[in-house]
Amino acid sequence: MRKKLLLGVFSLIGVISTGKSFAQETHFNCGSHTQMKKLYAENPGLEEDYKKLVNRYKENRIVNGKSITVRVIPIVFHIVHEYGSENVSDQQIQDQMDILNEDYRKLNADTNVVVSPFDTIIGDAYIEFRLATLDPYGNCTNGIEHIYNHNTNQGDDYSKLSQWDRDKYLNVWLTKTIGSAGVAGYAYYPTGVTGTGFFRDGVIILHDYVGSIGTSSPGHSRALTHEIGHYLGLAHTWGNDNDPGSASSCNQDDGIGDTPNCIGMTSCQLSANSCPEPTIPGNYWPFDVIDNAQNYMDYSYCSVMFTKGQTNFMNNVLDQETSGRNNLYTAENLVTTGTSTITPVTCTPIADFYVDVNGASGNLGPNANVMSACVNDPIAFKDASWKAGVTSWSWSFPGGSPSASTNQNPTVTYASPGWYDVTLTVSNTAGSNTKTINHMVYIQGDWAEYAGPRTEDFNQNANFWISVNPENNYQSFNRATNGGRWGTAGFKLNNYKDVSSAQMFTDDWYYYDRLGNAKDYLISPAMDLRNTSNVTISFDYAYGTRATNTTDITEKLIVYYSRDCGKTWIQKTSISGATLVTAGYQNGDYVPNPNNDLEWKTASFTHTPTSADNKTKFKFEFISSDFSSNFYFDNFNISGTLGIEDNGIVSTISIAPNPVATGSDLSVEIPNSEAGMKLIVMDLKGAIISTTEVPASSGVQTVNIPMNVAKGCYILNAVQGAAKSTHRVVVY
Repeated sequence: MRKKLLLGVFSLIGVISTGKSFAQETHFNCGSHTQMKKLYAENPGLEEDYKKLVNRYKENRIVNGKSITVRVIPIVFHIVHEYGSENVSDQQIQDQMDILNEDYRKLNADTNVVVSPFDTIIGDAYIEFRLATLDPYGNCTNGIEHIYNHNTNQGDDYSKLSQWDRDKYLNVWLTKTIGSAGVAGYAYYPTGVTGTGFFRDGVIILHDYVGSIGTSSPGHSRALTHEIGHYLGLAHTWGNDNDPGSASSCNQDDGIGDTPNCIGMTSCQLSANSCPEPTIPGNYWPFDVIDNAQNYMDYSYCSVMFTKGQTNFMNNVLDQETSGRNNLYTAENLVTTGTSTITPVTCTPIADFYVDVNGASGNLGPNANVMSACVNDPIAFKDASWKAGVTSWSWSFPGGSPSASTNQNPTVTYASPGWYDVTLTVSNTAGSNTKTINHMVYIQGDWAEYAGPRTEDFNQNANFWISVNPENNYQSFNRATNGGRWGTAGFKLNNYKDVSSAQMFTDDWYYYDRLGNAKDYLISPAMDLRNTSNVTISFDYAYGTRATNTTDITEKLIVYYSRDCGKTWIQKTSISGATLVTAGYQNGDYVPNPNNDLEWKTASFTHTPTSADNKTKFKFEFISSDFSSNFYFDNFNISGTLGIEDNGIVSTISIAPNPVATGSDLSVEIPNSEAGMKLIVMDLKGAIISTTEVPASSGVQTVNIPMNVAKGCYILNAVQGAAKSTHRVVVY
């Protein structure tokens, strides 16, 4: 058996005996009852259904007793990831399977530490779990899916992607985070996932609470045993809430006769008697007993057992039609899911890969599957193929060095700028599979596309701007001819999906617009800012929301810059929550009103150039929520002073008001113009609107420039000898 688990339990008891609570370090918090409470609030009838389920157990438990036939339950693990540590290995899943089967068959070696009087009632559930070898379509599977999706950061019911038929498989999802703070996992009772709630069925759990190896640990390894207990109808030992340690728990019960009333433990207190009871003849325990702290359905962190009553209860739940539990272990279903035997199968692997940058996957944002680098930078490609073991790898890197490789994880350089595709073919005795990612690598040349100051209004084109859509879904940045300020062109991030479209009926309908924590990127061309001083970066944006409560507005716009061709990014500023919203509630395919300037905001930040700013890029990362509407981006502007006079003097001017009303004067204050100055107003296409000559003067001068122009964005250039400062002027 598992000596490491046995040693883990002894070590926990040892830690607690010295006065240090292990639970304070890695306390397991189950969210099942919190989620059930939400469901009961929406549909009170579900709570009554659970009470009936418990009553059926009480009626049948003596007749049925324990099952003497082992019931096999097919299981599938869906690993939702962004190529980070949460994309756990198949070995870690297999380790968890071993633990589950030991725990549910009373084969775990650490049952020998169970204290009296519970050492005589340790239950064998006669339940075995087997990884499916056939998927819902009859295809070969190893029972483990790896799914690249942003919902690993959401960790809620809508992270339960690719659910396999729940009356044929027990679905388990692994994620990076769980939405409710402090929760390691949760599952609903069978009565809570009936009808249209079917998609909630199964277990969702943090990746580091699965198994005892890899990203997890022996102390976390029984969390899934606990959650599957909920899946099979068991409550916490103290009853139906998520509030262990509350004295009020003595007034409720879990419905199981041989688990004494208790308040629930968050540390391994083996002699605790939290709910003393009088001696009552006829009770399962006719005398007062201590808490069953070592029960899998407690929070004690020294759980090693179910009681016989609990195992009888779970088998009686499996007898019920509720949520298809009684179909899981049928002979017909075991054949359908390929679990009627334990004969190993070998599937054809599925090719997958990513780029590793200093231990992080991708570099256009956390785990984005695109790479940007300079000429001759080494790029580390990582194999992430799944579904089966791989015996050979065949990489193709057109334009790279090497151009091909048979290593599992090769490193490649590119000598010329441009976009490059990458292809991987993986093989084993069952067959081969190929994946190609077009435009996966962007190599920046030794020069910048533009020099500062620079203004981009996107009306003519959006040359060299890069849009990255990591999940290749409908949500992406694209140039829109009517989405910019004043009805001109700009970039639109489409966060809207028409619910009435036919596509809704081909997708999983309950996931159709779940964008929570999805990331999309817009990246500027490379800018040479070495000769530009007093740099300010600004841009206009418009955004609406479908949220009706401020607390639901969790979106973020994060701005980064990179001085190394996009290999690494440094965060510069961010706008989040309600501050990001400019257009209020927008439920349709939102387009800003060109006649309503209040729908647009201007954001700006300063940047201090160095000699390393010879090809600086700026990245805009938008992190969505489930309530996101469309986002618009326009008028990217780098203002500043280009060049220096021969005498080293750079004139500094100030402008007010800005924005300025159309038909009004723009007031320009010039503190020193001994050499004279020229003020040139231009539109964004470069056409000169007006030129004002400022005579030489040793004092401060104020010059008024009439702005008899249409609403829009304009450029004011102040030219003094070889120096020029560029300023953006907004006319409303």
